[in-house]
Amino acid sequence: MKAAKSTLFFLLFPGLLFVCFSQTNDAKKQIKAARYAPPEMYIKDHCLILKDKEWHLFAPLGPAGSMWHHEGSEESAEHMVSEDLIHWKYLGTAVASDKTEGYFDRIMCGLAPSIVKSKDKYYMYYSGWDFKSKKPPNFEGFRQGIGIAVSSDLVTWEKPEEYAKDGLTPKGSDPVVVKDEKNNRWLLFTARSNAVAVYESIDLFHWTEAGMALDESDLKVGMTGMNPGESPFVMRHPLSGKWIIFMNGGYSVSDDPLSFPPIIPYPFKSGIYTFPKPHDEGKGTYYYAEKEGSGFAHEIIEFNGQWYMTGAVGTDGHTKLKITPIEWTKEAFRLAN
Repeated sequence: MKAAKSTLFFLLFPGLLFVCFSQTNDAKKQIKAARYAPPEMYIKDHCLILKDKEWHLFAPLGPAGSMWHHEGSEESAEHMVSEDLIHWKYLGTAVASDKTEGYFDRIMCGLAPSIVKSKDKYYMYYSGWDFKSKKPPNFEGFRQGIGIAVSSDLVTWEKPEEYAKDGLTPKGSDPVVVKDEKNNRWLLFTARSNAVAVYESIDLFHWTEAGMALDESDLKVGMTGMNPGESPFVMRHPLSGKWIIFMNGGYSVSDDPLSFPPIIPYPFKSGIYTFPKPHDEGKGTYYYAEKEGSGFAHEIIEFNGQWYMTGAVGTDGHTKLKITPIEWTKEAFRLAN
């Protein structure tokens, strides 16, 4: 009976199946072709989360032609939304630097955010930096930490007072948080110098270091400049159920999320490529994230049954968001057409 109904439906509407497929394929092509940053701005490490059929994008921004050490650049987590991953609306600042002397995110805040939902709350984890001043440039007393902000709607965020000054206990930068359902725990991965550390928690606030997910020897084969430990993203492989970690220069798959084997370089252009000094940061002469590749600071998302790898592409001070379709394989993944 089901087969007969399907046949009758196709006989009555022979072009509908093709139209639906065509629209889906066209949307995928448009998403792949799109590049986004708010007008006259650049975007870097970012995170996306879907709520009520709307994508929420959070990222630090800066005026085009500037870099992180310039005033007004990468000092907060900014908020943007889209229904189709193509057309975006900028909503404003989500989480701002504290500006209070002695606070870990006084100068820079909202760097490399990661958001998870637990029950009816959203939790944003981010990197914060403090040092003497941007203008004049003085990096004396530099320190960094991992901050947390909480929201019920992704629009209004609050930093819990207990962690507002010094942040959470994990050390490093570029946090990413994921739920380990099997072991009823949360895992937080942070970038270290040429390494990735991992912490565990049952309440999202109190964290215990659980090991080094990747060390320097695991990352040295990667295909990126800068710190190869930057920008980790971790998830379960949808087909195998194993853990997979995405780095700027490659990926690794493991049964144990606390320890990954050496990364496998991507078979496509990815990461950040450094140029020899002298350089003039902000004017497109320092690094280059290949436009025909996947860029850097990846996240993996699913939209309308299609999986995508996000990344920032372009020259320093001019990077934009790119979203590339991928396909899962039994062992890993590949870029899709």
